[in-house]
Amino acid sequence: MKITIREDAMCGKTYIAPGEYVVGLSSDSGEIILTGGGRQFKLQGTRRRTKVRTRIMIVSFHSGGGTLWSLVVSTPKYGEWVASIEYASTGKK
Repeated sequence: MKITIREDAMCGKTYIAPGEYVVGLSSDSGEIILTGGGRQFKLQGTRRRTKVRTRIMIVSFHSGGGTLWSLVVSTPKYGEWVASIEYASTGKK
């Protein structure tokens, strides 16, 4: 599944450039991987649940309010992983 990052963003200490990215999961290293535009960003994920009732990989990208967004990846084998993405506050409204 693809997600779109509209502005400069950060996930922990990882900078994410604006663009459209395909979301993947590397469960052995605990990373959510964004790939697109010739770039690859590895975001440190946190395992939320180990047992998920899904048959396919589901990706959701939700606003947490303000500049904070949550990227949630649910897989049938590896459970549910989450990463927080914060957009850079530019002062624009």
